Amino acid sequence: MIDQVFFYLLLPLPLVTGAMAIVYGRRAWQTRTSKLRRSRFAAAAWLVLCMVVLLFCRERIRGWTGFDSALAALMLLSTSGVLIAGALLIGGFAAWGRSTGGAPLCPGCWYDLEGVESGESEKTVCPECGYAVASRGDLIRRKRWPVLVAFAVALQLGSQFAYQLIRADHGGVQDFIPTTVLVGGMFSLPSEAIIAPPSPFDNATLAGRLANSRTADWQRSWVTSKSLGALERSSSPEVVRRAVILLGRMQYEGEMSVSAWQNSVIRIAQLPDGSAEAFAYLAECYIRTRSHPEMNIRITPPLDAAQCDKELKEVAPALLKLLKRSNARGQEWWAALRIVTLSTETLPQLTEHLAKRVLLDESDTGRAYSAAVLAMISGRSPQSGDAACEAFALLPGPEKLRVLNAIVRYISPSVSLRPSFQALAQCGDPTLETVGAVALTGDPAARCEGAEVLVAAMKRHAEFGVPDLSFAYWCVARSPGDDASCLMVSAMIEMLFDRSPVLQGEAMANLSPIARDFDEHAPAILHVLDLLGDSGKSEFAERARSLAVEIRSARSAPPQLRKVATIP
Repeated sequence: MIDQVFFYLLLPLPLVTGAMAIVYGRRAWQTRTSKLRRSRFAAAAWLVLCMVVLLFCRERIRGWTGFDSALAALMLLSTSGVLIAGALLIGGFAAWGRSTGGAPLCPGCWYDLEGVESGESEKTVCPECGYAVASRGDLIRRKRWPVLVAFAVALQLGSQFAYQLIRADHGGVQDFIPTTVLVGGMFSLPSEAIIAPPSPFDNATLAGRLANSRTADWQRSWVTSKSLGALERSSSPEVVRRAVILLGRMQYEGEMSVSAWQNSVIRIAQLPDGSAEAFAYLAECYIRTRSHPEMNIRITPPLDAAQCDKELKEVAPALLKLLKRSNARGQEWWAALRIVTLSTETLPQLTEHLAKRVLLDESDTGRAYSAAVLAMISGRSPQSGDAACEAFALLPGPEKLRVLNAIVRYISPSVSLRPSFQALAQCGDPTLETVGAVALTGDPAARCEGAEVLVAAMKRHAEFGVPDLSFAYWCVARSPGDDASCLMVSAMIEMLFDRSPVLQGEAMANLSPIARDFDEHAPAILHVLDLLGDSGKSEFAERARSLAVEIRSARSAPPQLRKVATIP
């Protein structure tokens, strides 16, 4: 609000200066005295320059506020207001001028030429300074002072300087560095001046200004050109890291060549740390173009395996080295992993690395994550599924469930393992029974059997407490339109009419993502939610109405994907 008020307070003086420039330009066009015409055109050009400077500096104040002390902010804004008022008074006085009372004055020295006759050449010559005008219409009838505009401009710029002290309090002295300077030195200035952690209040660094739309279009184009050039040609990992982060912050969605992307991945992989954001952006660029970003899983298959094998052949060694030294739970590790899994030729090396990590990683969580990834890629690498099952037996109890979840979601059990899962589904332990039944749904030949066992287990658990229904989504996701999925969804819909409010809430919460993501079941679930919503004014009915609205909004809204570059 303060910004907006101050922004409009800075507008009158540029308008006054522009009007004064129009007056001088018009007078210059009408005059017949060449010397006077030149001086008036020069005054008009000077006034236009003042107006441009004022308008340009006025644009610079957008988004500057953010002051911690209300008293200090009031003092600075009051000072700025006084300076603006003084500048407007002086500028208005200079533009309006002072009437001569009808007396014609010499344009050179303002001598009163009343009564001075024109000579034989029809020119009026000032007896005081000798200035000759070609026509008495060129004589001055109102005194104006264009030079005073310079003082008014200085006062208004001084008011903006006082206002900018608010920026210095919020973002430091670095807020005063022009964006053009930051763009020019984006690869040579200190990193703190170019990149900072993402924040909607960061107007000091170049990355913050790009992310918060505090830059002109030509500046963004300049950043884009320099960044893409650096990705293509630079051999400096730090330069490439800055270029990638700046493209990500400004949400660049143009084209990035394959060679530029390959060079970027190789260079950033050489950095010891601080490359997570850059790697995540590069991974998203490649996966969005070469895979299925709409799939609701972390590890996605390639659209064209042969093309990915060819493009990743050069970068795979660098990515494998990065995986070996990175934390298994870090953003950098996941980004590199998502890229590597798109290369079929690299999967055997990746499987070997993850299997070793399961044995050698110092962290139990790291070992569990490695085993879970082995399960995720089992659909394209059968030996990965075997390695995941072997890893499950080696992990401690608390981490077994994480891997077991991945196994039942991504691995289809072999015929030899089917009796084991059937026995597990009826062992008496609620968690293991659910896991065993869900695993059976992953076997196409035993999917209906698994669904029946799972529904029976859920009903049995509902008698003693609240069953775990979170597995239902993944069971449905394997084949949304088959009989097994319909059976599971129908069983969960029945739970909505149970007497237990807790069970009703659990069923409603797990039906919501199924209705949101799968067209096969959305109409039935929404119909039931509408019936429950119309049943009364209870809290449960209100929740059903709210959930139905959320599901319809989510289904009608376009997917909110991050803007990234495309790789042709």
